[in-house]
Amino acid sequence: MAGLELLSDQGYRLDGRKATELRKVQARMGVFAQADGSAYLEQGNTKALAVVYGPHEMRGSRSRTLHDRAVINCQYSMATFSTAERKRRPHGDRKSTEMSLHLKQTFEAAVMTQLYPRSQIDIYVKILQSDGGNYSVCVNAATLAVIDAGIPMRDYVCACTVGFVDETPLADLCYAEESGGVSSLALALLPRGGQIALLQMDARLHQDHLETLIEAAMTACKESIADSNMGLLSDPNRRRALISMLTRLNAPICVVCYMAGVAWFMGLAFEPFTLRTYMSENAMGSTMVEERFPAGERALATGREFAAHKKKVGGMPVDWLVRTMQARGLEVFTQSFSRTLPFPDENKERYMVKGTNVYGILRAPRAPRTEALVLSAPCSPGDSNNQAVGLLLGLAHYFRNQIYWAKDIIFLVNEHDLIGMQAWLEGYHHTNTTGMNWSPLQGRGGSIQAALSLELSSDVITSLDVVLEGLNGQLPNLDLANLFYAFCQKIGVLCTIQGKLQRNDWDSVSGYSHAVQTMMLMVMKQASGRPWGDHGLFLRYHIEAATIKGVNSFRQYKTDTTTIGRLLEGMYRKLNNLLERLHQSYFFYLMPSLSHFVSIGYYMPAFGLLAVILLLRALDLWVQLANPPPSTEDGVADIEQSSPGVLSVLTPLVISHLTGVALYTLPIHFQEMAVEHFPVSETEAVVLTAIAVYTAGLALPHNTHRLLSGEGTEQGWRVLKLVAVLYLAVLLGCTALINFSLGFILALTLVPLAAFVTPHVPKVLSAFIMVILSPACTLLFSVFLFQELQEVPVSFQEGWLLYLSVISQGILDHSLYGSLVYPLVALLVYPCWLLFWNILFWK
Repeated sequence: MAGLELLSDQGYRLDGRKATELRKVQARMGVFAQADGSAYLEQGNTKALAVVYGPHEMRGSRSRTLHDRAVINCQYSMATFSTAERKRRPHGDRKSTEMSLHLKQTFEAAVMTQLYPRSQIDIYVKILQSDGGNYSVCVNAATLAVIDAGIPMRDYVCACTVGFVDETPLADLCYAEESGGVSSLALALLPRGGQIALLQMDARLHQDHLETLIEAAMTACKESIADSNMGLLSDPNRRRALISMLTRLNAPICVVCYMAGVAWFMGLAFEPFTLRTYMSENAMGSTMVEERFPAGERALATGREFAAHKKKVGGMPVDWLVRTMQARGLEVFTQSFSRTLPFPDENKERYMVKGTNVYGILRAPRAPRTEALVLSAPCSPGDSNNQAVGLLLGLAHYFRNQIYWAKDIIFLVNEHDLIGMQAWLEGYHHTNTTGMNWSPLQGRGGSIQAALSLELSSDVITSLDVVLEGLNGQLPNLDLANLFYAFCQKIGVLCTIQGKLQRNDWDSVSGYSHAVQTMMLMVMKQASGRPWGDHGLFLRYHIEAATIKGVNSFRQYKTDTTTIGRLLEGMYRKLNNLLERLHQSYFFYLMPSLSHFVSIGYYMPAFGLLAVILLLRALDLWVQLANPPPSTEDGVADIEQSSPGVLSVLTPLVISHLTGVALYTLPIHFQEMAVEHFPVSETEAVVLTAIAVYTAGLALPHNTHRLLSGEGTEQGWRVLKLVAVLYLAVLLGCTALINFSLGFILALTLVPLAAFVTPHVPKVLSAFIMVILSPACTLLFSVFLFQELQEVPVSFQEGWLLYLSVISQGILDHSLYGSLVYPLVALLVYPCWLLFWNILFWK
C-alpha cells in the first residue's frame, strides 16, 4: 500500500519526479568572507549551510595532534526552524553526534590530510530547512566549502540517498518518502575513482536488492554532478556540448573574431572612443610663472658661428664648443669614442666611426646635485641642425643666470647622432652593452630624470613635431608629451605629431581618416623597433625622453627662435619641479592626435580578439586528436594514423629553428666571401645573403621528409600544427606585451594562415597566399604603406631599394644599439612560419 502511494502506476513519485530523477540543485560559494571556505546548497526543499576553517594549529587538547596528517573536526546541527516541529536541538544529541562522525569519516577519505601535519581542519554544517536527504545535502555543501577554502582533495565527494519501493529504486529521497517506511541507503562517492567513502543504512534490506540499490546510488551521485552540476562543479555534459559547438562553429567564429579585431583597432582612432590627454603629475601642473627667453637672435648668431667653425675644421668644432661653454659658466668635459660597424652603412657612408662628444654641466645652486636633466643637440653633417646647437648654447647662457634650478642641467652636443649618444649614455651609466670603444667620462651630474633632444631643420620654423618612439618600441611617460602640448597651446606654437596637424573635425570622414593615418604612423614606427631620435636610447635606462623637431613645412605659420626658447625654458622649469621620476601617467599608449590618446586597456582587446583565434584552432585540433581513430573492418585501429612518432614533430621544429639561426648569423659572417665571388658591396652582400637564406627555407618540407620516420600521417600534421599554433600564440602574446604594434602587425598576417593551413587545401594557391603573408612580404608591404601614410608615395623600384635599405638598417640597429626586431623575426617568427609551410606540404 505504501509503495502504491509513493510511486504511481505511471512511474511518478509524490512530487512529480520519475524514479531516478534528482531534485533541483542550486548552490553558492563564498557566502561568508570571514571563513576560509563557505557554501550554501539547496537540494529540493532541503537547504544547508557549510563553513570551513583551516588548516590551522590544533585547538584544545594537544593530545589529539597527529604528526603525520591533519585532524578533521566535523560538527553537524539543525536550525530550530528547520522542520515543522519547533524545538531546541542541542549540539550534543545522539543524532547530531552520529551525523558529525559520518561527515568526519567521509572527508577523511577525500581530503589530502597528509599535506597538513599537526594541524586541524574544522567543517561546520547546519541544516536550515529539512526535507529529506540531510546527510547527502550536508556532504555536497561541505564539499563545495572545502573547495572554496582551497584545501586539496583526492576527489570531490558527492552523496545521495536512495530507497527501494515495489522492486524499484528511488533516487534522492524527500522527507515524505523517507518517513513512508522505505528502505533507504545513503552513499558518499568519490566519482572519478568510483570509491565509496561512506555507506549507511537505516532499515533492513534483503541482500538480493543491495547491489541494485548501491548501483542506483552510485549512478545518482554521478548524475548529481553531471546533470545537476551541484550548482557549481564542472559539468561534463555541458562542457562537451560547449566544446562540440566551438568545434562545429570554429571557422565562422574565427572569421568573426578576426573581423572584430581589425574593426576594434580601426575604431581606436575615433575620437569618442579615445581619452583626452591630461597632466597626471601634480608637480607639473599649471602655474602663474611666465616663460622667458630673450636671446633668440643671439642664439641664431651663435648657430651661424658654430656652422662656420664646423665647416672650417670639417667636422665637430670641439675646441670652439669647449671655449663657448666655458664662457657661459659651465663645467665642460669631452668624450672620445670609436665604433667599427659590422658592415658599411651606405645610407650615411660610414664604416669606421670616430668622434667626440662635448657636454657642459650647470650645477644646481640650491640642491644636493643628486638629480639631473639633459638637453642635447646632435652635430649633424652639413648645414643641418646648426640652429639647434646655437639655441642650446643660448639656453645654457640664460639658465646660468637663474637661481631656481634644483637639478643639474647637462647640455650635450653629440657627434654622429645615435652612435655618439650611445657612447655618452654608456659612459655615464658605466655600461658597455654594444662593444663600443669610448673614453670614461670625467664629469657627471646626478641621476638623469628626463631628457629632450632638439633638432631644427632651418632658421625658419613653422611647426614643432614631437617624436616619442624609442628603441624596441619603448615610449616615454605620457606626461612628457602632455607637457609639450600644454606649452605649445599656451605660447601659441603650432605643434604636430607624426608630422600631422591637430584637427577638430573628428566627426567627418576626412577627420577620422587623418586620425587613423596618425595612429598608424605611430604603430609602424613603434613596430620597427628602431630609435627615431636621439631620445630613443635614453628610454633603455628608464629616462623619460623625447625629441623635438623644428619643421619648415607649413608656410602660413612661422615660429621664431625666441618662442622656441621660451617653450623649452618653460618645460625645463616644470621638469625642475619634479620630486620623483615621471610615473603617474601611462607608459603604454597610442596617440591619434596630441590632444587624445588610447591607453593599453583600450587597444589590447584588438590583439586579444586575434589571439583567441589561435586558441580556438588549438582547441579544435586537440578535440580531433583526442577522438579515437576510426576502426578498420577487422575492428583494429589504424596505428600509423593514430600514433605519430616523436621525430615527425621534433624534426620540423629543429630544422626550422636551425634555418632561423642561419638567417641570423650567416649574412654578416659571409659578407667577405660574397664580396670576393660576386660584384657587390659589403652592404649588398649582407642583404642578399639574408634574402638567399630566407628563400632557401622554402625547401624545408623536402629536407624534413627525408628525415622523418612515419611521414605524412594524418595525426602527425595535426600534432605539429597544434604545437605550432600554441607556439605562435605564446610568441605573439609576449611580443605584444613588449611592443604592441609589432605583435599586432605580425598577428594580422600570421594568424589567418596559422588558422586555416592544412595539407588538404589547394597547394599552389595556398603557397602563394602564405608567401604573401610571410614576414618578408609583410615588411615589404609595410615599406610602401609607410610611404603612403607620410604622403610620399614611391614607385616599385624605389620601394624595393627602400626595402633593401630597411633590412640592412635593421641588422645594423641590432648590432649597434641592441634592437630586438631582427633577432625576433629571424630566430622565432620565421621558424614558426616555416612550421606552417611544412604543414602545407606535409603530404
